[in-house]
Amino acid sequence: MVWNLVQLVDLAWLDQNLANRDLRIVDSRPLVKYLSGHIPGSVNLTLWSVLDKDSLRLRPETRISEAFGEAGIGAREKVVVCDDFDGQNASFLAWTLEYLGHENTAILSDFVGSWDQSGRELLYRPVKAESKSFEPKPNSELRIEATEITGNAAVKIVDLRSADEFQGKVATESRTGHLPRALNLPWTSLLGEKGKFLKSQEELAQIFSRNDLTRDDRIVTYCSYGPRAAVGYVALRQAGYDKVQVYDGSFHEWSRRTDLPVEGEGLQIEL
Repeated sequence: MVWNLVQLVDLAWLDQNLANRDLRIVDSRPLVKYLSGHIPGSVNLTLWSVLDKDSLRLRPETRISEAFGEAGIGAREKVVVCDDFDGQNASFLAWTLEYLGHENTAILSDFVGSWDQSGRELLYRPVKAESKSFEPKPNSELRIEATEITGNAAVKIVDLRSADEFQGKVATESRTGHLPRALNLPWTSLLGEKGKFLKSQEELAQIFSRNDLTRDDRIVTYCSYGPRAAVGYVALRQAGYDKVQVYDGSFHEWSRRTDLPVEGEGLQIEL
């Protein structure tokens, strides 16, 4: 079984494949959560292994490749990324893997807490993987820059932030509001229940259809700095939308560029 694009796998599949030597399980939660109990064989690789905390942008490809290689991820390994809470960490790591050319990436459809609640074993000692060589092969079809969005009427822009952020009622940047022409689809509206990461494919398809998104559309997702946009990306792909790009610079970058317009500007703060 080869995954050409980010897929979802469930607890039963992972349980049956734990002994697969070509499987690499990546726990994307913070280290303290990982050490409080993790799925056997999983290595810890957090969001900040690929994102720079200061700029909130992707680290250089060489740095990310080193992090993936140290986590035991090479060209052959099947990767399953697991998470808790709302799947932002797993989504962004999985999207980054896919963007850099890894063709065997999946996300666990159930949160780590569900693994424990189902009576399956948790381990507590950190796992050190055998290092691999990860060769990045960036796919520009999965990522978009601000200059490619401005004036491009051919794309539909989806803002995955909360309604208050979209409407400029919450100020996290010097300017508030949203990208021109963007529609607001909060990431929380896509999340599942009872320990599930996402709603079903049918439910997701209905949500996107109600928001006038078709499978022929070229869609750009964004949020504040990337992780929630990645949740939207994964959800859209699960619902059969193929033409989806992540603007990982998101509103953090856009709002700081005075040459770029915003709509719905409300509160303003000094940063």
